[in-house]
Amino acid sequence: MICQLNSSRVWLLLILIFALFLRLNAAFSYPNILWPDEIFQTLEQGHRLAFGNGMIPWDFRDGIRSWLFPGILGGIMKLTAGFSEGASGYLASIKIFLSLLSLIPVWIGFSIAYESIGLAGAILAGGICAIWFEFIYFAPKAFTEVMAAYSLLVGVYLGCYGKNPPSRQRLYWTGFFYGLTTYLRFHLLPAIAIALIYQVRQKNFPQLLPLALGFIGPVLLGGALDAFTWSTPFQSIWKLIWINIFEGKFNSFGVSPWQQYFTWLALNWSWWLFPILVFCAIAARRHWILALLALVIILSHSFLGHKEYRYMFPALPLIIILAGLGIATLVSRLSLMRGSLAGKTIVIFSSLLLWAFLSWLLAGRFNTDQTFNFGPPWQKPGYTHWQTHGGQLQAYQYLSSEKKLCGLGVKGLAWQYTGGYAYLHQDVPIYFLKDNQNFEELQPYFNYLLFNQDTAAVGDYQREKCFNGTCVYRRSNSCQVNPNYHINQYLKEAGE
Repeated sequence: MICQLNSSRVWLLLILIFALFLRLNAAFSYPNILWPDEIFQTLEQGHRLAFGNGMIPWDFRDGIRSWLFPGILGGIMKLTAGFSEGASGYLASIKIFLSLLSLIPVWIGFSIAYESIGLAGAILAGGICAIWFEFIYFAPKAFTEVMAAYSLLVGVYLGCYGKNPPSRQRLYWTGFFYGLTTYLRFHLLPAIAIALIYQVRQKNFPQLLPLALGFIGPVLLGGALDAFTWSTPFQSIWKLIWINIFEGKFNSFGVSPWQQYFTWLALNWSWWLFPILVFCAIAARRHWILALLALVIILSHSFLGHKEYRYMFPALPLIIILAGLGIATLVSRLSLMRGSLAGKTIVIFSSLLLWAFLSWLLAGRFNTDQTFNFGPPWQKPGYTHWQTHGGQLQAYQYLSSEKKLCGLGVKGLAWQYTGGYAYLHQDVPIYFLKDNQNFEELQPYFNYLLFNQDTAAVGDYQREKCFNGTCVYRRSNSCQVNPNYHINQYLKEAGE
């Protein structure tokens, strides 16, 4: 037993190291932006806390976002800014930090499978979570929804698995992670309620006190943080509900039909959706709570008019872990794991290689913006999310160490799909140019220009370097001071 336990720890460590390698490789090789919030609601506000300069979008002007996650990111920025010149040091540190957090689904998938199936099943389930393309893609993303997904998953594991009856300490931490999830993403309350009902379904009422104490702690601390950073307790929750739901701000960003999340799953997973559902159905007989929670998350978000794929991310680890458990269960039932060690090894690694190949195929067509097309996994769209807006991020990061930069003009690019001061780092004015006339009027105030067009020169600006279609141009003269301009006043006047 001790030997097997040690062996399981070794295997878990190897899988985690491999998973971290995949995530870091993708994070540093494919800079991209899925949605502006990953920059301007988290990284940018962290930069404001750490260094004082940053762009303030409407939701932070209106005080509907929590400072918890931006505060953590800002702390990392401040601590690691000296690792290299410009923004590169702290951006690398944040990618590593977020990628480490992204190992939580791998660890939990391995642990659940080990408890219910054994080591071979754990290697399968953990390996599947390690190589799934969406987990790799979202690993370096500074989305609150992703952080809430990890917190929920830890709570579900602590509350629904492990020793029965659980210790008071385990119950406390279960409640803590449910409370943290509630503060980070209160939209997940229906799923948390289902998980709590499942946990006390056999009238285990003595469990309620440590659960409640654990739950209340982070919720009250979150309310106190809102009161300290804004003006009232829980402002990031109640005011967000008021502005987005009752004032209709939420729907002004676009409304999708109720079945949109199911459509996105079919679009992203293609024909592989059907095997995943079969594997989930196999595992759901024993692990039905995971299936129910995933369904509740998707359905509860389906009632909201405005939809984004990241909103349903908390359901994805539950689904993929369930699929991994289904594969492990199926292989076990077919008695393929009861033969020789060589036979078991061949079965496990053949399954993982097949899953890796399919994950790689689906990664190559990952684009939630395309028109729905339930084509084969190898059918490629015009572009994928792995490359979108990466050039803008690289250009901003490149300029973060340019000592001659005194002002930046951005032509033909929306500010929402740039790196902000989190990537630029330098405290210089940024001008977003609407047209050629605007360019002529404002060019005395900036000596560097970003433009999504690869030409030798733009006016007096000579091309210096290009990044995936986004080019940096520079003129030799210095910048005049514009006392009547500030980027945040520009955003406020534009209502953005």
